[in-house]
Amino acid sequence: MSKTPPIVLFYGLAGLIPFLAPPLATLAFPDFRWQFTEALLWWAAIILSFLGGARWGAAVQNSQPAPGLIGLTMLPSIIGWLVLLAPPKYRVAQLLALAAALLVHFLWDWTSRTLPGWYGRLRLLLTAGAVAALGWQAALQG
Repeated sequence: MSKTPPIVLFYGLAGLIPFLAPPLATLAFPDFRWQFTEALLWWAAIILSFLGGARWGAAVQNSQPAPGLIGLTMLPSIIGWLVLLAPPKYRVAQLLALAAALLVHFLWDWTSRTLPGWYGRLRLLLTAGAVAALGWQAALQG
């Protein structure tokens, strides 16, 4: 079983800061809940898109990437963008939709046979933190 490269672990954990900061900030400054929720939504959509890009990058390592796989790798970006288009009255649904999308992407990564062994374990940790933060912020919407 291979070990997660330290630099990857460091930046992965650092990427949880923008997930965890909005719920903490909402607790401290509830009058700014809308702004903190908006920041979290954008960060979650960016990370979802990043994960799709990581899978695209892995897929194109093959000299003849499968067209269906390349198409699938584009879905996280499209889903994140579509979730952001919802009107403000659907903030809780947006938070939960992005949490669900991150969970689905995690399952895809976890079951992959083409990614390094440490990647699924890292994604488990990071997805748990991201989904917990999104759920926490949804609960703070009142």
